[in-house]
Amino acid sequence: MAGYSNPYVLLTFPELGDDVSVLIRNPQLLAPSEVNPRDVQLNEHGQPVDPQAAQEAMYEVFARIIVAWKVYDGAAAPLELGDGSDPVALYESLNAASGAQPRLGAVTVDNIGRMPLRIINRIGEELGRVADPQ
Repeated sequence: MAGYSNPYVLLTFPELGDDVSVLIRNPQLLAPSEVNPRDVQLNEHGQPVDPQAAQEAMYEVFARIIVAWKVYDGAAAPLELGDGSDPVALYESLNAASGAQPRLGAVTVDNIGRMPLRIINRIGEELGRVADPQ
């Protein structure tokens, strides 16, 4: 077979639920322009002036490297609870209803921002290995 070995990396998340995964292009095989975020304005301390813009720039990188995903939309409507709410009963009823979660649709910057932090961090770890391949 000609070409690089392992052009893709499959990230699985069994701790988050059944069949939750993200397939990414192998960051180690990509050009710097594919994995470096666009420039954002920094202050005198080297921190982004607009943290939201910096986060969006990183999500744009994620959108370039994600090939496919099976990720649930974890966004839930805010709960309106009374003072006498029973946490145990509420926990059980919410978990029973969690099977109705839809999956996130297309890979977009907006949808990446709706992924669980656990998945976002793991993709970041894969990108970090390119900068520090120890």
